[in-house]
Amino acid sequence: MAVLTPVSLDAARRLGALYGLDVADAAGILAGSVNTNVALTLAGGGRAFLRVYEEQTLTTAAGEARLLAHLAAHGVLTPRPLPLAATPDAFIAEHAGKPVAVFPWVGGASLCQARVTADAAAQVGAALARVHLAAASFSAPPSRFGPAELRARLDGVRALPDLPPELSSVVDGLWARLDRFAARSPGRDGAGLVHGDLFRDNVLWEEGRIAALLDFESASHESYAFDLMVTLLAWCFGDGLDRALARAMARAYAAVRPLPEAEAERLHAEGSFAALRFSITRVTDFELRRLRGTGSGVFKDYRRFLARAEALDQLGSAGLRTFLGL
Repeated sequence: MAVLTPVSLDAARRLGALYGLDVADAAGILAGSVNTNVALTLAGGGRAFLRVYEEQTLTTAAGEARLLAHLAAHGVLTPRPLPLAATPDAFIAEHAGKPVAVFPWVGGASLCQARVTADAAAQVGAALARVHLAAASFSAPPSRFGPAELRARLDGVRALPDLPPELSSVVDGLWARLDRFAARSPGRDGAGLVHGDLFRDNVLWEEGRIAALLDFESASHESYAFDLMVTLLAWCFGDGLDRALARAMARAYAAVRPLPEAEAERLHAEGSFAALRFSITRVTDFELRRLRGTGSGVFKDYRRFLARAEALDQLGSAGLRTFLGL
């Protein structure tokens, strides 16, 4: 992933000063798929993390920063954004017309799929439950990825004059699946603020323990069952759904935040919608760029989530409950 918005050393020093930091060096981080991330080296030692939000407005970035501060204050392992030195109740600066936030540097590394153990899956499940509990008192915006928004994405793809036949067939199949969820609307019961994107690259580990949960940019008002299934499908699928990993995650989640029966009953439907949501966004955000030669760095293949959707189809609702040991 290229750094989308260049941040020169002079700019990094100016931004750092707004947060009371004396920046000695700045280097772009070639990771992630949405924002520009920069590692700041501070005079006298120490580091900080600067993020330029590429797709958010000043208002939405400020809302995310307030959420992170709220979660950190309630014991969730996520870095608390640094406040502006002149206005300690604000967190967002501006660079090149885009929102900027600065965070303490958190050490650690993400896990590849081969390194995900039952213990790691359980830690993630428990951490997600703590997010749901801590965020229950925090208002959240509606999801940007409901059925109507996903249909609009598919409409845009269908309208392309040069769409390859094989991708056109895939889009038709996604459209047919989406019809099943046309009336989906997360209700008040069993819904609240969710992470929405707790993939392996959004969790840092150090010495076998979670060091930080990252990237709450997709946080929204959604179904808790949906968020659990997004996370389960992200962590517990290699060549197929891994029963041991999935059971460890689901049971650890339920040990912290017990799943009401109505939520447990919705796991299959919410998982199917989650697989569809990420299949569609990976077509529009990655596959089309690849076909046009405009993609760079990280590529996320929609076929991986189509495989997850098919695995859930084979299990069915009752089969998933049995598979998870719920």
